[in-house]
Amino acid sequence: MIARLTLLLALLLPAPALAQAPDTIQDLRERSLALVNEARRAEGLESLELEDNLTEAALVHARDMLARDYFSHTSPEGGTVLHRYLEAGGDDGRVVRENISTCSGCRDRPDLSAVEEMHQGWMNSPGHRANILAEGLSDYGFAVVQDDEGNRYGVETFAGPGTPRGEAPDGSVEAIGPEAQMQLAAEIINRKRPDATPIEADERLRRHVEARLPSDGLGGVSLSDIGLLDTLPADFPWLSYQVLYAECGGCGDTPTNADVHYFLGNWSDGNRSRKILTDGSLTSFGFVVLADGQGRKVAALLLAGD
Repeated sequence: MIARLTLLLALLLPAPALAQAPDTIQDLRERSLALVNEARRAEGLESLELEDNLTEAALVHARDMLARDYFSHTSPEGGTVLHRYLEAGGDDGRVVRENISTCSGCRDRPDLSAVEEMHQGWMNSPGHRANILAEGLSDYGFAVVQDDEGNRYGVETFAGPGTPRGEAPDGSVEAIGPEAQMQLAAEIINRKRPDATPIEADERLRRHVEARLPSDGLGGVSLSDIGLLDTLPADFPWLSYQVLYAECGGCGDTPTNADVHYFLGNWSDGNRSRKILTDGSLTSFGFVVLADGQGRKVAALLLAGD
């Protein structure tokens, strides 16, 4: 029987017997990681590290495909690599990617050469190669299973904080602190309201926003949880206020100028939020972008006027 190897990729999230002995699966996993990191270093990218959650997600999917005889990133019930990663304990603020491989009629049990063959097959495929060489990744998982009839499934999974969604007009993406975020936000907002009184950044408003946002753990945070308008300081001189709030996942681990463009650009695209941004009666604002380091970011804009 001639062995047949098939590959498929995804950009996202009682078991058959494992062919390899339990004390060799780690060798295969480490060899797969080494090959991936060798390819990434050749492109100037950061190396990845093995992560238990990703490995569990890979193993669950490999076993499921073998047990139920299908080959897809999506399970018969609609489960994706992200679903599997979350079920294994992963963070939904991260980017998750997956490559899969199958071989029918494999006469030999998986060994280091089989891992190298899988890796080479993925590298020869543009889509799989793009997953391996994607920016914004930090962690890796790998599994391979095979039954006594020579049906083999290999899965490698990737995760990381991702990269910022937006981009400055000059194409730059640079980490910036609170003061630079405020300055850039003022420039962007004022360009959108040329006929109105220029809006000014106000440190009091920024500090109020920052104090209401969580210091850690941004997952599940909503505008109602923050309550920016529920606890306004008594000495604030303004009479009217408006709030805009947004979040993103898989958009990098550090606040950047690209994030400021991204969030303000999205608000400008919405009818209600655009009216708020261009309301000339709102003359002061505070703005904050926070990142949890895992890929999730939140942005809050508090505008005030007489």
